[in-house]
Amino acid sequence: MFILQVSISALAQADKATEKTVETAKPADTVAKAETAKPTAPKITQPLPFKAGESLLYDISFDKLIFSGKVGEMTLSAEKATADKPHMLALKGEVATKGFLPTLFKLNLSQHMSALVSSEDLGVSESSKIIEDGKSRKEHSMQINQEKGVMTYTFRNAMDKTAQPTTTESPSPGWAQDILSVFYFARTQDLKDGAVIPLPILDEGKLHNTEMVVEQREEVKVGAGKFKAIKVNAKVFSGRFIKRNGEMFIWFSDDARRLPVKAKIKLPNATVNIELKKIQS
Repeated sequence: MFILQVSISALAQADKATEKTVETAKPADTVAKAETAKPTAPKITQPLPFKAGESLLYDISFDKLIFSGKVGEMTLSAEKATADKPHMLALKGEVATKGFLPTLFKLNLSQHMSALVSSEDLGVSESSKIIEDGKSRKEHSMQINQEKGVMTYTFRNAMDKTAQPTTTESPSPGWAQDILSVFYFARTQDLKDGAVIPLPILDEGKLHNTEMVVEQREEVKVGAGKFKAIKVNAKVFSGRFIKRNGEMFIWFSDDARRLPVKAKIKLPNATVNIELKKIQS
């Protein structure tokens, strides 16, 4: 997932700075075929709990031994797609390092995400991700043909002027999410206690069958205020999406907007926190 990948990237850089090794995923020159699966489009609450023009700003921080504090900011936004695609929404995500620790360790990480989704079922049809760290720029894009069940994935190392983009076609389910759109899709769900919600996620040319489990209601306090919230357990570790062991919890506001107000990622040697700082509509 989007927040998870950025947080682990920041953690890996901190580990490197303290001379510890962390296993991180590396893009391959060739992409394995996606698993064959046929999830159907789920029921989506209409009208959607978010509107075009919404923008959410988050602070990202982590605790690791003597190192703790803010490491970055994230912005999620939703807009109308172009005029020739009236039934689509354009989602964007921007993440960048910020704070004392990144300055101390000379970290300069950023991710730029975009997704084009249906306003009817939030199924993703286009997805792109650009990852930069000051020394490299890796560009990933996916085009999903839902009717034909085919995904076209392209990877480009923009810093290598001699390298050509690699493109692979793989089977794709008729409906799926990417690591950005999944947060918006989750907001459309009823989120009853104990509910298990399947989340087929496409990322870098592969299909990951994950799920989230609704746990409990509780109050949380973040920069944007106090919220009555619904805690969910995102089952993305132990090989489902991320190979390493860990836990990820997300709190959605217990109201009509279902705002993702907080996330906590627990890793064996660190904890990452993402908290909503500002809401713009």
